[in-house]
Amino acid sequence: MEAIDFDTLVVEVLSRLPAKSICQFKYVRKALCAELSTNQFAILHCVCLIKAKNRKLISLNDMSIDVDNVICGKIEFGSTKSISFPIETPPLSLRFLSSLDGLLLVYCIRKLILWNPTTNWYTVLSDDYPEDVFDHEYDTGAIYYDQSNDLKVLHIKHVEFMNSTKFGSTSYAWSVGTLSAYTVYFIVTQSWWVIGKTFIVAFDVLSETFKLINFPLSKDLIPSQGHLITLNRKIHMFVVSEPEELIVELFKLKGEVWHKVLSFQNSQTVSFQSRQHRPHIMEYNTWILMSEWGHVVTVRLTDEELHYVKHVDTFNGVNGALFVETIISPFS
Repeated sequence: MEAIDFDTLVVEVLSRLPAKSICQFKYVRKALCAELSTNQFAILHCVCLIKAKNRKLISLNDMSIDVDNVICGKIEFGSTKSISFPIETPPLSLRFLSSLDGLLLVYCIRKLILWNPTTNWYTVLSDDYPEDVFDHEYDTGAIYYDQSNDLKVLHIKHVEFMNSTKFGSTSYAWSVGTLSAYTVYFIVTQSWWVIGKTFIVAFDVLSETFKLINFPLSKDLIPSQGHLITLNRKIHMFVVSEPEELIVELFKLKGEVWHKVLSFQNSQTVSFQSRQHRPHIMEYNTWILMSEWGHVVTVRLTDEELHYVKHVDTFNGVNGALFVETIISPFS
């Protein structure tokens, strides 16, 4: 049997192993540790895992931070495990703002942190919030690669950014960012307490500029909530509206125009107090949608709808996010 050379071992074999196995292999020999610790290998390993569609769902709960396996858009029964945040804090004091290549952008009590939940490596990006200002709890942001392929973090501060734009009122709520191709999308809703006019703000990561995109038109132009996801790396949005009865539709963005791809018939509103589901994910053929305000809607999927929606690869929510277990460092 022909021996495998070192480069083939690294590129063809080790790059396809789980992240935790890579960390264990670093203790085998110094040369292997050096190779597996390079940024080039971390990127190669991440690309292989993304192609394999091995996703995890991280969820914030009252007493724990839980991670579940996600297979074809469904949570794998019995796969739940609890992990610890590197800074001691109640789980629900955290907010997930973005996820990319195994890294999570997290707001944690006046700190903005870039965290790899697999390796538990983290770096504090910002900790200069004034103690007497609370608007920073509504900050948002995103992780992305610029045109030079450098890892960057977009941090939209509620106090500084909002007061210098047309969305300068504290009555505007910004969603977390969702990256698709070279654009990060945010849903901006007018009014915290009553759902008002809704906008889509798009941030081009190559030119690093913002622009507005129209929100999908719902039936009778009624106020609606949006929930951004990507399916097969294409940006989609669940739109939830309640004129006389609950309406849930799924739209796909083509260019700057939203096209309806699904209209769900089996949906219902669930009170926040009685919610026993993971946030924003499928479970038992049901998709759970939760807004920033705790408004929860469950959508029971038909086989045809499930076949379309199961290809979810990105979701970023305040209380949960999909991610890939990688060895990408937050320090680079």
